Amino acid sequence: MSKNTVSENAGNAEDVVAVKKSMPWLIFVGCCLMSFVGYGLIVNTSGLYFDSLEKQFGVARAAVSLPVTIRDLIGALSLSVAGVLMKKINAKVMLSVSVAVCGAAFMVCSAISAIWQFDVLFAVIGISMVVPVMVAPAVLLSGWFTKRLGMVMGIALGLSGIGGAVMNPIMASIIKGFGWRTGYFVTGVLLMVLILPFTLFVAKWRPDVAKGEVAYGAVAPAAAGSHPASSADSRTLGAGSGAAVVEPGIDAKDAYRTPTFILFVVSLILLQIISGYVQHISSFELTRGLSLEQGAVVVTGIMLGAAVGKATIGMLLDRFRAEAVIGAYVVVALVGWLGIAFVGVPGVAVAAGFLGGLGQGYQLVAIPWMIRQAFGPKDYSEILSIATMFSNLMLALSITIHGSIVDATGSYTTSFVLVVVAYVLATVLGLDAYRRRPQWNRGFRG
Repeated sequence: MSKNTVSENAGNAEDVVAVKKSMPWLIFVGCCLMSFVGYGLIVNTSGLYFDSLEKQFGVARAAVSLPVTIRDLIGALSLSVAGVLMKKINAKVMLSVSVAVCGAAFMVCSAISAIWQFDVLFAVIGISMVVPVMVAPAVLLSGWFTKRLGMVMGIALGLSGIGGAVMNPIMASIIKGFGWRTGYFVTGVLLMVLILPFTLFVAKWRPDVAKGEVAYGAVAPAAAGSHPASSADSRTLGAGSGAAVVEPGIDAKDAYRTPTFILFVVSLILLQIISGYVQHISSFELTRGLSLEQGAVVVTGIMLGAAVGKATIGMLLDRFRAEAVIGAYVVVALVGWLGIAFVGVPGVAVAAGFLGGLGQGYQLVAIPWMIRQAFGPKDYSEILSIATMFSNLMLALSITIHGSIVDATGSYTTSFVLVVVAYVLATVLGLDAYRRRPQWNRGFRG
């Protein structure tokens, strides 16, 4: 073999190693895209179409908003099987099919001729969006990062709010300039163009040690050995001499029977009571003498605070005690909500909204992070999916619950009291769940 050949082979080997070392960060970039584009386009722009659809089909607001409710309810229920499927189906296949179906459904929305057709198409969207948008980013990052997991989860999940802030004016301009049909068609195209390259060519639930891949922060096995990857991207970790051991953690069926899981679910349900009330803030501010535009800016403050809260809480969870970090964020959030309730000055209300939004980091980053710490990576996708299912069901109901409370009492006071009580209880129960976490890394047996 010539020296040039040896040198070329060595260079190729170095390139392969570099690619393998960069895989966790490629996964991170892909998760940022799914959160930013997926959540920003699918979830945060839904209300932009309501006025146009009312005029087009001559129906009431309830009829044009019903598809969104159907989407959220069907999506939440589909999470009951999504976690199981994620353990059995290759990430590239599952995510790519989900994104393609979701994008195609939006494109078909641009050609409908009756309002009921939205109900059917949004049910399809609900089923196809939940894995790539709601669950996959946390699961992928959990599989590829053992260090800095809080940081990457915080940044990636935090981009969902930024995605909404960016996509809303873009899609509003498209709808205003070219019509709602073009808006839906463009949404479908953007989902495919921006997310499919990642899902088709990069996505993997976890490293394949047979190919020398390793999670960021993990110690590479001395000898990976060769063992076939399963259809779900290998649920085993390589050990020396080609051995294979099952991923550490607790089986889902054992996790569901623990007080920890139940307390986490109850905490998520309580926190969604708060999320649902955000939709009523603009109307509340009108009763305080603010204009509709000023009320909308308060909501924007909440969204920006949520983005910052999600991005920063993960970094702090990597460095400090979870109890201290979560307690600090919740206290700040409560100060913000009390400010919204009692201060009717526009600038102060916006600042209070920002502080209130910071607490969203607890719900959307800290609890998924704590679930991962409590039960390990083994069945994380299934456990998180079931917890998220209960959470999203509550979100679908909470907006109506608050509306009914206001109708019955003629005031927003009761809802504000409910928000404060929910925050306190969710914090106490969530931290108690974390304290009770099973020690799977010490030989948990159920």
